[in-house]
Amino acid sequence: MRICSYCALLSIVPAAVGLAQGPGDRSLLPEQLLGMGAALGDRNGSVHGQISSENAIVGVLMVELSIPNRPGTIKAPIENGSFEFRGLPSGQYQLQLSGAAGQIVYEQSILITGGYQSLTIEIPARSNGGKSNDATVSIRQLQHNVPSEAQKEFAKGKTASNKGEHALALDHFQKATQIDPEFSEAFNSTGVSDMALGHFKQASDEFQKAVDLVPDYAVALANLSLALCRIEQYHDAAEVARRALKLDPLLPKVRYVLGLSLASAGGNQAEALDNLERAATEVPAAHLLAAKILVETDRREDAAKQLEDYLHSSAVEGVDRQKIEAWLEQLRR
Repeated sequence: MRICSYCALLSIVPAAVGLAQGPGDRSLLPEQLLGMGAALGDRNGSVHGQISSENAIVGVLMVELSIPNRPGTIKAPIENGSFEFRGLPSGQYQLQLSGAAGQIVYEQSILITGGYQSLTIEIPARSNGGKSNDATVSIRQLQHNVPSEAQKEFAKGKTASNKGEHALALDHFQKATQIDPEFSEAFNSTGVSDMALGHFKQASDEFQKAVDLVPDYAVALANLSLALCRIEQYHDAAEVARRALKLDPLLPKVRYVLGLSLASAGGNQAEALDNLERAATEVPAAHLLAAKILVETDRREDAAKQLEDYLHSSAVEGVDRQKIEAWLEQLRR
């Protein structure tokens, strides 16, 4: 019994996959973060960090600290290659180092135990072999200073996008890239607006420009994988999805795109199923595609289990539920 094609299943992916613009401004004041200290311990600590790189530390870099599974961040600028946080509650934190346009160049988990702690972050230089898919982004590239006029257009675009005014947002983001042709985040956001307007080919071109500027731009790679899948370039979509997952394995929607692309292009079924199962917690439609693959390989009992899991999710109702229940009943015969 055919429920839906692979392409139809792609349409079930939440729009957030293609609408991710990167980390927004979720900043917290230090005292707001301190208010979370009860769950982390009462002793406060300080962290002094030093950035080490073969390249000169120039331009603007920012360090952010966040508590896993809690909203908000606190930020500290890097001055003369160093940074400092004070008055932190004891506990586990996630540290991110980002460039002027918001690209994340370094990330690690740190434990604050109280008292004074020192930390050294080593940033590798870009390889001398020129651009490649695995090239490390250089400090100079990440510290690219965005002209103020481009920043203003970008901010206007974000405001319009947040209001759902995607055509207006697109106009502002395009102006930002015209002012600054190296503004990678603006190219990514241009692609996001194109996706929202259904311009999938144009979106893929914009995401590719962002990736060309910053090869390790995980958000842009994730968005590019979806755009390529939308225009049925499945082999390319799978390759890009793997690159995004190499940078950030915790991207369930990209795992769904990888699984769907492999299934659509006749790729490795075991890899497709593995990624679909890992995606299903956030993308329930992954259960349906997994079930379809399992039926094709005569694993009806496993397929039925996938359908049951889908029915237990909150993603199905009405006519869809009736269709899935009918499919499940057929598999149980």
